[in-house]
Amino acid sequence: MKIGEAIHLYITVSRWEFLPAVFIGIFIGILIGANSVGSILAASSFPFILEGIFIFILLFNVGFMVNCWADWKVDELYKTRLYQAVKKLGRRSLGVIIIIHILLSFVLAFHLSIVLQRIEISILVWIGTFLGVGYSIEPIRFKKRGILHSIVALPIFFIPGVYSYFLVSSLSITDLYTIFFLLTATGITIGHYALILISQAEDQPDDKKMGLLTPAVKWGLYKTIRLSFLLNVIGSILTILAFIGLFLLINIWLLVLVPLVALGRYFSFKEVYVLVKRSKLISSEFLFLQELRQKMPKYPLWHAYGLSGITISSLCVLLVKTFGLVQPVLKI
Repeated sequence: MKIGEAIHLYITVSRWEFLPAVFIGIFIGILIGANSVGSILAASSFPFILEGIFIFILLFNVGFMVNCWADWKVDELYKTRLYQAVKKLGRRSLGVIIIIHILLSFVLAFHLSIVLQRIEISILVWIGTFLGVGYSIEPIRFKKRGILHSIVALPIFFIPGVYSYFLVSSLSITDLYTIFFLLTATGITIGHYALILISQAEDQPDDKKMGLLTPAVKWGLYKTIRLSFLLNVIGSILTILAFIGLFLLINIWLLVLVPLVALGRYFSFKEVYVLVKRSKLISSEFLFLQELRQKMPKYPLWHAYGLSGITISSLCVLLVKTFGLVQPVLKI
């Protein structure tokens, strides 16, 4: 196998099409957690931030590679490119690659925990790896255990942001600023898990044949779509309220960014709302599924919409701190 082909197959099973949207979570944690732009770029911290980002990429790849490794037969029907990629790489070779990624991540995380004196980094890596692998692998296989399927949102959304926050922040987990950030991360996680439900709905017939008790299999397509919309709204409200708290801890003028956060969230759940309306007009789940699958090429953008206003606002928080304009209404 040529090197170029091997790299292409690696990128395919790692699902790098989702990396830009998920990668934003890392930057949100860094932007909100850092004291200034200078503290990020300083020679004493920047190499460790890069090391932390490298760990994140390794584990991001692990999560999707494990899913492709475990579900390669399921993917044969509709996600044929994933099935073919696993087949060409070889499941045994893919398994070895996964193990190497995990071991390297653990070693690097331990190093960061020592030099930064933050055991939280290793703990989050351990938990994230367990949940990411356990989502797809027997005997745990969270993806077939109904409501436990929601655990997948933690390693994809919640843990990366919190992990990167602790890469750059010296504040403890009990500080009010950290608490508001954790609430923000929780809101983002709920809102984007709602979108994961849409992705699961696409796989409903195949998962059902394989005996996987995903939410879409357990509740059906229509109920899953409606639950997705509800969770998106709840997550959006929590995110907006948590950002208001963060803004009040930095500078009251940052509240002008609240409509921007809300607008990004609106465009995210608007796409789901369109599906909800269509579900009421199409009585056949089979026909509705065909329409849903036609929309899935734009699915990564739905995540990007919701994160756009959040990312810009997080950057503004960092700039306000960088220029020494912190004038809190609330006291940390």
